[in-house]
Amino acid sequence: MHANFSKANFGLTSSAPKKRQHNTQAFIYIICTLLLLTGIVTPLWAQLPPVSHLSTIQTAEPVGKGGSSTTFGFFQYPKVDLLPDFSQRVDIGGFEESHRVSMEIETFLIPVKFAYGLSDELDLVLGGTFSTGGVRKIVHDFYNTATETADDPNINSRVYDQPLFDGSIGLKYNIKPDRNDNFPSISVGGDAQFGFTADDRLNSDNEFLDHSPADGFPFVGINTYLVGTQRFGSLFKLHAGVGVFLTSKALKTTDFFTLNWQVGGEIAVSDNMWLIADFSRELSYAGIHVTNLIGVGFRYEISNTLAFQLGFNSQPGFQFNLTFGGEETQALDAENLLF
Repeated sequence: MHANFSKANFGLTSSAPKKRQHNTQAFIYIICTLLLLTGIVTPLWAQLPPVSHLSTIQTAEPVGKGGSSTTFGFFQYPKVDLLPDFSQRVDIGGFEESHRVSMEIETFLIPVKFAYGLSDELDLVLGGTFSTGGVRKIVHDFYNTATETADDPNINSRVYDQPLFDGSIGLKYNIKPDRNDNFPSISVGGDAQFGFTADDRLNSDNEFLDHSPADGFPFVGINTYLVGTQRFGSLFKLHAGVGVFLTSKALKTTDFFTLNWQVGGEIAVSDNMWLIADFSRELSYAGIHVTNLIGVGFRYEISNTLAFQLGFNSQPGFQFNLTFGGEETQALDAENLLF
């Protein structure tokens, strides 16, 4: 009877990831359906202004010369019980010893991004990611007494708090603007990231990458991407992109390059309000990879040159965006365009 119960329990456990995957796909289908249904009943006089950023993804549209876009986010990231099966080499104070090591992350990530229009086609993007703490690396049985005394190795554990933050600088260039020719607008971009990350991934030997827990885990990374935006009439836009992220953290792992794809849409519900939804397969914040991130929200036009956006994501968390239109926006006030 106990064996049967274990088999049943194993079956439920192994099916959990599949259920989560199906739930993610179902959520995307529901959002797309709601956007299309909303578009049917939307007033025909509504217009979609350009926007450089949805809830979690970049779009192909620049902010315009002299314009700016400021984004602030706050969301939870937990990862506990990351404990390799065997001891590994640990460097503490210049001395190397063999210990079992584990990693715990119970923090909130705070990404901040600022984009400024250097020209009508080129944006300068500055950013950073901060955290609220709660990132710890634990060295078990620090004094190597558990074998001698048969004590629990957790009794003599030593905890090292890990810094978690980064800064970034990048550019986004619109190589093909929207000319109302039924072809998508296309942009390319990239940014460099640098800071301290969490040692939350194991190498092919099932060991942590950083062997010195006392001084944190510095990293550098390069992110490149290609994004496109297609307008369908005056009510609906579709955004999609693909990118590659390379970091010094991944040099010793099996997935050397991180390939990300993302898709999103926006639809007008009135003269000055738009619903937005997007999905990112994988995003990097301070070297931490957040997967299957779904965002929904709305954007509201305060004036012809000012709009704010509020979105919620599945991590869970939220993002707020404030956008000021550039010179071209101010010249097109009569056409009720934002950016």
